[in-house]
Parts: sequence; structure tokens; C-alpha cells
Amino acid sequence: MMMENAGFRIYISVFLFVTFFAFKIAALPLSEDNNKFGIILDAGSSSTKIRIYTWQDTIENVPNFNEIFYKKVKPGISSFHENADEISTYLRSILKVLEGELPPLLRPRTSLYFMATAGLRLLDEETTSSIMSAVKQVLMDPMQNPFKFEEENAHILAGEEEALFAWLTVNYLNDFFTKKGPASDSLGLIELGGGSAQIAFIPDDPIYAGKMPATIAGQEYGVYCHSYLSYGATLMSERIAELLIQENKHANVIINPCMLKGDSRNGTLGYKMVAMIGGGNASLCEDLLKYYLAPADDDMCSPKPCSIGQVYQPSVKNKQFFTFGLIYYLAKDFEILSEPGLLDLKQLQNTVRGYCEQSYEYATETLGMSEKYASRNCQDGLYIPLLFSALGLDIDNVIAAKDLKGSSIAWSLGGMLYEEERNRYQELASQLMEL
Repeated sequence: MMMENAGFRIYISVFLFVTFFAFKIAALPLSEDNNKFGIILDAGSSSTKIRIYTWQDTIENVPNFNEIFYKKVKPGISSFHENADEISTYLRSILKVLEGELPPLLRPRTSLYFMATAGLRLLDEETTSSIMSAVKQVLMDPMQNPFKFEEENAHILAGEEEALFAWLTVNYLNDFFTKKGPASDSLGLIELGGGSAQIAFIPDDPIYAGKMPATIAGQEYGVYCHSYLSYGATLMSERIAELLIQENKHANVIINPCMLKGDSRNGTLGYKMVAMIGGGNASLCEDLLKYYLAPADDDMCSPKPCSIGQVYQPSVKNKQFFTFGLIYYLAKDFEILSEPGLLDLKQLQNTVRGYCEQSYEYATETLGMSEKYASRNCQDGLYIPLLFSALGLDIDNVIAAKDLKGSSIAWSLGGMLYEEERNRYQELASQLMEL
């Protein structure tokens, strides 16, 4: 046993020395041809987004990624939950697209990743297992898939993984990893999707739960990440409707304060159909939203502090956060986004409170809001400031933008960076073992 421990210590010492030496070598390539390619299949709820990346690979520097191909394929993989047999045809059509973009010589050395998000996370375990089994059956078959693929390359992302990858994307595009500055220079991330809401940042305080480590260019970052499943804008709208129906079980017509006056839609309670009409009452709508955003009692929060419910979250203090997507477009619709992208949450809240008092007809015909989202803009606009407040964000320290330095923002870029960093250091370790 002592000999084994001594051997292990010698191995670790040699490995650390050689790794340290490797980091001192400027831009050492891992292969003769350091032009590399990678594919991310972002399997979302409504579509699969195909992204091909290329980059020059070096040891010391952060890879310089370029997205050279993008295509959205509908429907989403979760739509096959009742017929997994159709997944094979669906994936073969995607592989056919990829084969048209990458020549035969590149295919065997181009890694392919299939990463599913909230659409599959919301399904039951048996269904997701069946879908993922069908996916792997196709992608692990070299007769069908000519690209580099291992079984672990296909998985359902945990919400925290998605948050980490989005955080990596934002900070990569903002040159944080290239500049190698202190953690305080990094941007926090907050993202509101349809099914979930994500937060990710490097806190000043120790992280007692929710820590997601990431190593970029030899430096490790401890990132706090949490995903609030069912706190996305679409599911929150559905939860409000369900809450109102539960509270008015014997009513055939229910007034929804989060919908504009003049708007209506049907809801269901078991087999009973319920008509839901707009009440346009911002105050009552905010009360319903606060019901879901309230923190737990102090004696129910461990570790402390907690943000929403019993979810632990370290303090954000004066951290600057970045947001995009739905929040950006909503702020743009309400014309409250100031240059260079600072989001005035108080102005958003006041503007939307006034908007919620308007009729559905006025919102669509005079203000030009879409018929589909006119009422949702009321609820979402009220929800966002309350969500940010529940997460402890400073109302004057949030940047909202469509893109960052001219590049579109997608968690898949961060996913590609994470996987490539992991792969190249595993490859380096393997090469060192052969010396």
C-alpha cells in the first residue's frame, strides 16, 4: 500500500510539472492540423438547432470559435414522445444536412453532441429514456452517423448545465477568458425562457450549493448556477391560469387579472371547460406572481440565504448581470431600453402597469402588439421585475441586448467551449502519459 501511495505521489508530481511546463509553451498545437470542427444539436422543445463551429486549437489560448453553419429543424425531439420509431428518420435527415456541409475527410474527426433541454426535462423518466435510447441508437451507428460520437455525447442537460453554458457564452463573447482578469470582471447571467429561468454568476462569498466548476485555458472558475424549472414565462402563464381555476372550482367564467380586458381563452379543470377573460388588473396580477416568488421562512432555509422558496443563492451584491432573448425583446417592445443596453427595471414595471390597464383591442390595433402576445406582454412585463427582485438583482445593474459584440447568444457556444476544453486537456494528459 505504501509503494502504491508513493507511486501515486510521484505520478501526480510529474503530471503537475509537465502540465505546468505545457502551459508555458506558447500556442502548442495538439495535432498537425489544428483546425478543428464541432457540431452541437440543440434539441429544444419546439425545434432542433444545428450549429457547426470551427476553431484553431492551442493549449495556452482560449479557442477562437466561429459558427459556420446554423439551421433550425422542426419539430422538437420531444414531439416524438408517443412514437420513438420516428426519431431515426428525424435524425437521419439532420445528419444528411450535416454531410452536405462537411466533406468526408472532416467527418470522422468532427465531434457531434446531442444536448436536449427543457422540452425533455419536463417529460417523465420512462418517456425520456425511450427517446434518448432511440437517439443513441442512431448516433452510435457508424453506418448512419459518419461523425465522431461517443455515448456520453448525447444527454439531457440539467438546467444548471444550461445556465453554466449560457454564462460561458456571455463571458466568452465579452472577452473575459481572453483577458484573464479577476472574477469580479465577469458578467452574471439571467435568462428567462419559456419553461425555466436560469441564473449564473461568480459570487464574492463562498458557494455552499449549486457550484458548477469550469476550467478555461487552465484556470478554474467556480460558478453558482441554478435553474428554476416551471418559472419560465410560458409555464408561469399556465400556472397562473391553473391557480385561478383551482381557486374558482365551481365557476364557468373566470377573470384573469394578468390578461388584458377584451381578451379571452378557454381553460380546463379535469373534463370541465372554463372560459377565462381578461381583467387587466396589474396589482392583482402581481399578487398572483408574488405567490410563486416568495422566499421560504428563515427557519426553512438551509443553507442560507434563500431566494425563491427554499433555493439557496449567495448574494449577488453589486454584480453586473447580462440578459437577452425574451427580456430584451419585451423591453424593446415597451421602448424602455436605454443605450448602451442598461435595463431600467423600475421604468419597465411602471410602463407595464399602465399597459395592463389598456384593452386588448387598443394594444393590438393602436400599440401594434401581436394578437398572440398582447396579454402575455402584460404578465411577462410584471413578472420580470418581480423575478429580478426575488433573485436579489440590483435594478440599476442589468444589461439587456440582442447580441454581444455582434455575435448571437446561445448556450450551445458555451457548451462547445466546455466540451472542447475538457477534451483537449484529456488529450494532453493522454499524450503526456505516452512520453
